[in-house]
Amino acid sequence: MGVWRGLLAGGVLASGVLAGGVLASALSAAPLLAAEAPAATGSPLTVERMLASPALNGPRARGVKFSPDGGLVTYLKAKADDANKTDLWAYDIKAGEHRLLVDSNQFSAKESEEERGRRERQRIRDTGIVDYGWDEEGKTLLFPMAGDVFVLPLGGSPRRITDSATTKDAAIDARFAPGGTLVSYVRGNNLYVYDLAKGQERALTQDGGGTLSYGTAEFVAQEELKRNTGYWWSPGARYIAYTRVDESAVPLVSRYDYGAEGVTVVPQRYPFAGGANAKVTLRVMDLASGKVASVDLGDPAGYYLARVDWRRDGSEVLVQRLSRDQKRLDLLAVNPATGARRTLLTEESKTFLNLHEDLRALADGRILWASERTGYKHLYLCDHEAAKCRALTRGDWAVDAVAGVDEAAGRVFFTGFREGPLDHHVYSVRLSTGEVTALTHEDGWHGAVMAAKGGTWLHSYSGPHQPPQLSVDDAKGNRVTWLIENKLDGNHPFAPYLAGEIQPEFGVLKADDGSDLHYMLLVPPGAREAAKTSGKKYPAIVNAYGGPAAALVTHAWGDAQTGFNQVLARNGYVVMVLDNRGTPHRGQAFLSATYHHFGSVEVADQVKGADFLKSLPFVDGQHLGFYGHSHGGFMTIIMLTRAPGVFAAGAAGAPVTDWRLYDTAYTERYLGDPKDGTAYEDSSVFKDLKNIQGRLMLIHGMADDNVFFDNTTKLLRALQQQGTRFDLMTYPGQRHGFYDTYANIHRYNTMLDFFDRTLRPAGGATAVTAGGGTAAGTP
Repeated sequence: MGVWRGLLAGGVLASGVLAGGVLASALSAAPLLAAEAPAATGSPLTVERMLASPALNGPRARGVKFSPDGGLVTYLKAKADDANKTDLWAYDIKAGEHRLLVDSNQFSAKESEEERGRRERQRIRDTGIVDYGWDEEGKTLLFPMAGDVFVLPLGGSPRRITDSATTKDAAIDARFAPGGTLVSYVRGNNLYVYDLAKGQERALTQDGGGTLSYGTAEFVAQEELKRNTGYWWSPGARYIAYTRVDESAVPLVSRYDYGAEGVTVVPQRYPFAGGANAKVTLRVMDLASGKVASVDLGDPAGYYLARVDWRRDGSEVLVQRLSRDQKRLDLLAVNPATGARRTLLTEESKTFLNLHEDLRALADGRILWASERTGYKHLYLCDHEAAKCRALTRGDWAVDAVAGVDEAAGRVFFTGFREGPLDHHVYSVRLSTGEVTALTHEDGWHGAVMAAKGGTWLHSYSGPHQPPQLSVDDAKGNRVTWLIENKLDGNHPFAPYLAGEIQPEFGVLKADDGSDLHYMLLVPPGAREAAKTSGKKYPAIVNAYGGPAAALVTHAWGDAQTGFNQVLARNGYVVMVLDNRGTPHRGQAFLSATYHHFGSVEVADQVKGADFLKSLPFVDGQHLGFYGHSHGGFMTIIMLTRAPGVFAAGAAGAPVTDWRLYDTAYTERYLGDPKDGTAYEDSSVFKDLKNIQGRLMLIHGMADDNVFFDNTTKLLRALQQQGTRFDLMTYPGQRHGFYDTYANIHRYNTMLDFFDRTLRPAGGATAVTAGGGTAAGTP
């Protein structure tokens, strides 16, 4: 299940410095507190302003890349008057100048169903120019727009090379072939190349259509395996490896896309848990001769095509084949001329394996690999046949991702959690010795994009008191220049709201098995003093995701400063976010704690958090709320049914209510085959629905193509049959990610109103707001 940061309303959370020790019990643990916040001043932070332009987080860059020669940094930047629409920009490092390359307003805003689906799968909320790529020589860029592909010579004007108006199909997944003379893309379920010099298009496949496609990534590959393409060029562009995807066995469902103008019936092939997947096979074409070699990977029903790479010399395709139960991963070497394969290495797990994108084929034939064989993800250097693999990193902490390899210097750059799961740092490790060097040191969330040569890298950072920044750094981690300093001064969009900012506080509770449970707390201004002087108590709300796809408690700028959790706190709610067992960045044992049983230990952990809240003198323990989206929506319902009486209200967004209604790859990874055992029944919200206590609000987009609206309608009927009253808000035209700003404004205001109605004690209890006024409660 993919993660929408904005919808989790936790996303990336900011932090302060931990100021004390960790106590063992939820009831006795004290929060690691900052100094008492001053009385709130400044402008009130409303939901409307939270989502308006310019963005409160300040200027941001997405899709940041170096040009091949390292002289330019290109990026996608939001418009000043529309925080959700991006243009293509470049920064000249030598000249120190930013310049606009392409204004998205010059193109049609029309978007095909294929483009919208890819954007949904890749969690891209923006419109405008949302993707682009460089040729190898750094002379030309390409980008997709309104169903067509455009090429842009540096210093020139965009040129359209496809014509969707004539073909009636959008061109998707476009990129340059190595060498830069060809552009490849998928259109109408077939794979094409376009010769830029000749101005000619060539269809590499021709029989795609209906349920058969070439060069594509099937639904679960995009949604759950994070493989967004279905073709891969060899170095030198002699060969192209590509998928053949047959969805004929996948159930065809009619998804009713309810919009403001009416209902559109959208046929969609959706692989429900336990059912048939698309049959995905791999082929390799010699571009000059057109000869195609088929690769025998076994029975397509028994595996996922997880990853495809090439040796640096183009001699072999490196294929990662994941078993259907996701407990075995084989790295295969394939002869591109014949399709013959051999197994290089195998990874196995008793629970499930987590895919990575860290394979790097080195120039000397060795392979950089990542594995969780020790219980934590680490990097390994393997010989040509992967017969011997030497650990480069080790310890009870997890590597996150490889950022790049400087082979001349013998260094690998990567990100990870060596300093703890709340801080994301950039490191380098020497290939020869395994010596790890930290390149970032300040608490917070650091990221890296490496230049092709010289060790220069793009350093992204956000922290407890710093919105996202971007700089160019050298190989030692020293800043060369700012790209986006994003100084939080009087000119910053957040400046009018800074005086009333409620700083997050961090601490740790202990789970029943002794595991550390990290939490974040937002306390309304003056709450502690009011509790001391008048005994006043404040309602509290817990925000959670709770599933294996995301951890919300991090030392980064985000929702705690400028999002819905901050809005709640400024409206007089104590807000808590706690990462229960079953969330990532903590090693495989912590992540797999909910294996074959969602709604088990994570409920116990969230109850620990609730008990802790009740122990605080300024919290009204009789008025606790809970909310989340997607897996967090499931968690909300589970908390009201499996911990009845703990929470007085819960707002569940796009919840999975019956895991049989969700897709194969995600659900079977964690719950297994529905035909085996009772994991699906044990993990269903319906098992304990009769025990529900507390008011429930259900929120769902009526065009959701990920967590189908069927999940909510099935729950509605069950609640009605047992006589349970509830609140419901549906959104025409909205998918899982809620693209529309006005729908989001309505959704968050509806949630705020719901909590005001259900958590404010009768008699109109009040709480201090950001503007220094009060917010009256409603019975």
